[in-house]
Amino acid sequence: MRLKPRYLLGRRAADLHAMDTEDLVRRLVRGTELKYQVSVTDAERRSWRHSIRTVTEVLLDVGLGDVRVLLEMSTLVSNSRIDMLLVGTRPRDGELAAVAIENKQWSALDVDLSTRRITVPKAGRTDMQHPAEQVWDYCRALERNLPMLRQSLWGVVNLHEASDVDISKLQPPACRWRPEVDANRIRIFGSSPEHRRRFGEFLRQVLSPTNADEQVSRLDRAHVRPTEDVMRAAYQAVRGRSIFPLLDRQREVVDRIVAHVTDGFEANSKQVFIISGGPGTGKTVLALELLGILNGLSSSAVHASGSSAFSETLRNHVKGRHGSIDDLFTYFNQHRNRAPNHLNVLICDEAHRLRKSSNTRFEKAGARSETPQIHELIQAARVPVFLLDPRQVIRNNEIGTPEAIHQAARELQIPDQNIHRITLERQFRHSTCPEYIDWLEDLLGYGKAPRPWTHSGAFHLLRADNPQQMEDYLRAQIILGHSARITAGFCWEWHKKPASDQLPLEVSIGDWARPWNARKPNAQQNIPSHKHWATHPGGFEQIGCVYTAQSFDWDYAGVIMGYDYTWHGARWTAVNNKDHLTWGNQRNVLIPNIYRVLASRGKEGVVLYSTNQATRDLLAELRVPPVGPALKTLQEQHPDLVVNRPARPPSKPTQGTIFDF
Repeated sequence: MRLKPRYLLGRRAADLHAMDTEDLVRRLVRGTELKYQVSVTDAERRSWRHSIRTVTEVLLDVGLGDVRVLLEMSTLVSNSRIDMLLVGTRPRDGELAAVAIENKQWSALDVDLSTRRITVPKAGRTDMQHPAEQVWDYCRALERNLPMLRQSLWGVVNLHEASDVDISKLQPPACRWRPEVDANRIRIFGSSPEHRRRFGEFLRQVLSPTNADEQVSRLDRAHVRPTEDVMRAAYQAVRGRSIFPLLDRQREVVDRIVAHVTDGFEANSKQVFIISGGPGTGKTVLALELLGILNGLSSSAVHASGSSAFSETLRNHVKGRHGSIDDLFTYFNQHRNRAPNHLNVLICDEAHRLRKSSNTRFEKAGARSETPQIHELIQAARVPVFLLDPRQVIRNNEIGTPEAIHQAARELQIPDQNIHRITLERQFRHSTCPEYIDWLEDLLGYGKAPRPWTHSGAFHLLRADNPQQMEDYLRAQIILGHSARITAGFCWEWHKKPASDQLPLEVSIGDWARPWNARKPNAQQNIPSHKHWATHPGGFEQIGCVYTAQSFDWDYAGVIMGYDYTWHGARWTAVNNKDHLTWGNQRNVLIPNIYRVLASRGKEGVVLYSTNQATRDLLAELRVPPVGPALKTLQEQHPDLVVNRPARPPSKPTQGTIFDF
């Protein structure tokens, strides 16, 4: 099975060169919108009009008119596409050969030599990836999933409007590329006649048009799967970084899935696993264990999530020296175009974040798909695995429940005996206080009435009378070597357009105010982006939301409950907050789910604060200890402990939105 489509248009170089330019652009626009289901940018249209012919002209000049040119080739593992892939044979032995082309219409550029990032002043483009490293990444992605291309693939950056001076800025010794980039297989060519001549000579050295059609057919038929090296790297990196060993039910689940993988190689024997578990029951660790084991068995498995922060952190957590495994961590909507059973195993972590479809608000009507996202994911793999907590659904457009996944599997004609529903119950995150989650759910109104807090062990549940008390206690824990974050409900405004690098103090309560987590990082001020807020040392100075906190945990968590969920007499009241995605009939479910997520992030302790006096009174009545004496105890135990509060920055500027991911 293979990912479809692999490319939009394949032609002999001579035929492509002879095509009417506007007809070619129309075909590519239509193909992109229908097959890749994304909108075409003006920059893409300009590239198709002006760049393609600069390559086919070189091919014709050196007698390579019969080389096959594949336009907008998929990288097979992401939404990225390669501008052109030239396919032929190696002149020395007649084996498959290919050249990936990255076209750039840059007439002037600047390079930051410390980061290798590119600025193109005339185009208003800044902080772009170095094009040599970009085309190298594309080559590696193809090689990892089409082993037949290994050592038969080269990369070219076609800067057909750039001067020799600008080309020299991009190449060693002026600019050192990443160490793993093979400079023997990557070339950069500019606009001068000498550069165009050298471009042609390079292509003649590595490509012959002989049997080019046959080689394209081989690529079309080839099965897409990670190479043995990639699977071995995934196995070593993931299995070598277990957070805790799998026990009891977790181990049983892994063993069952591994046993079924070999039985799921035919479409009519697809096995669907739906694994439910509350906070801290080991879902993500189970997912990583599966990813490592299956790749160790040379059975390709891919991880998918609906959270950019979560996937980014997982990449950083497990890759170590194995940068080649980044492509194993994907997003749900990247699997919309996979052919049925293209993957052996697709591990859908945080599946409560599944949505009705993979369409985005940026897609045109003609490019939108009616296929439900759950159907896409089930169809994509022989053994799809869904790990979820149904009480972590936090948006109106999230539909990930065991019942919805089970029903989707039935709609795809999968028999009930092939649909496996499993529940995880063992607590790992709150192992010192397994009863905390039950107490929290009772507090938030999931079943029983709120009940007194009676735990007296190592886990510290505390209440604050104001947010400064909370911050002082958590800052003290950080000084003592623990991790901590403060999160809040959606009860404060955020702004979409940044006016300055300085973050605004939007979460404001009395004379205490702090910024929301930032959309973009600022290294000089030690401010991480929202993707790294949960793990970056500077994250404590901003307030996190549920989108940046979900899936993560710390030693200590502080939670600010706002006006959207308050205690009145004998019941909770939920009202609309600042995030419209929680509004509507499901508000009474979504808002407590949000606070359940936030209040279940602390492994060793949680501090609760509500802006509502009646809610604070409830916590006191339930005998939740105050945070003030706890901080005093810490100071007595550690006489040298000094909690220094940061200076309050100005509050005028605004930041980028935190809810666009």
